Amino acid sequence: MDDREMVRTLLGREPRGEFEIVVRDDAGWPVVIRNAPLLDDGTPMPTRYWLIGEDPVRRVSQLEAAGGVRAAEHAIDPAVLAEAHDRHARERDEALPDHHDGPRPTGGVGGTREGVKCLHAHYAWFLAGGDDPVGRWVHDQLHRSATVHVELDHHHTTVASPTPVSGAPWSVEVPIGIGRTSEALGSHDPPTPEDLTNAIGVLEDLFDHVRRSHPELIAHEAIRVRGPLARTLARVELGRDDLADHLELDRDAAEDVFRTLVTESTADRAHNPGLPAEHVGDAPAAACILVAVMRRFHLERVIIDAESTDG
Repeated sequence: MDDREMVRTLLGREPRGEFEIVVRDDAGWPVVIRNAPLLDDGTPMPTRYWLIGEDPVRRVSQLEAAGGVRAAEHAIDPAVLAEAHDRHARERDEALPDHHDGPRPTGGVGGTREGVKCLHAHYAWFLAGGDDPVGRWVHDQLHRSATVHVELDHHHTTVASPTPVSGAPWSVEVPIGIGRTSEALGSHDPPTPEDLTNAIGVLEDLFDHVRRSHPELIAHEAIRVRGPLARTLARVELGRDDLADHLELDRDAAEDVFRTLVTESTADRAHNPGLPAEHVGDAPAAACILVAVMRRFHLERVIIDAESTDG
């Protein structure tokens, strides 16, 4: 497959202008292309650098969907951002044909004159070597190594980062835990769809507040979930008791465990081979909290921590 065909595959259409591949992944696939400032029909093309790699596009889209544009604007000095827009515009305009007197691209990164419009465009320029503060911020969000713990407790759920990438350690106690979530699921056995929707809605609203205060949680790759019932959810997924010290649970598996536990009656749930008798009643609530965390923080996976204590 030649370069143009690879770009066509990633874009899902034929490119409309000249481009150059400036960043590739380890397999040789394009990650960033540098566009000519004019399309083939003369239409101005304001986006000089375009992120097209499948995985980075997906991850940056998750960051945007979780409020990343607003978080980036809050994190970057407006004057520094304005300078970046000016640098981007100058570089793009210098690539215009000599004596061009037709329509010209306008704006800075992504075609905007101020603020942040598109994290993909900023990250593309950064990956291509551009001095883009927003692109650098995106890179930090996608590659941070700080550990975040989510502790499932009866009375509350704690989200904490004892080793943040920057700043002081922090901890947020969300005022709902296994007990209140079990109450929210109601008295029906199994819970009704309405009770499930209400319980998940309350949890997601609460975790939204945490996410807004700590945008570094968005699409985090090292969140460790703790507590006796966290290990129980992992056992349910595996269908057995013998667990490794750490177990990675992906989003699909977590959603599957959730569906299993909240649709079974207590009597049926008691026969689940991975579910200890003492956790039969509370396991649906724990599953609700776990999926709410993964949904609101846009997590692809979590790590069930070895420090969870059973019993």
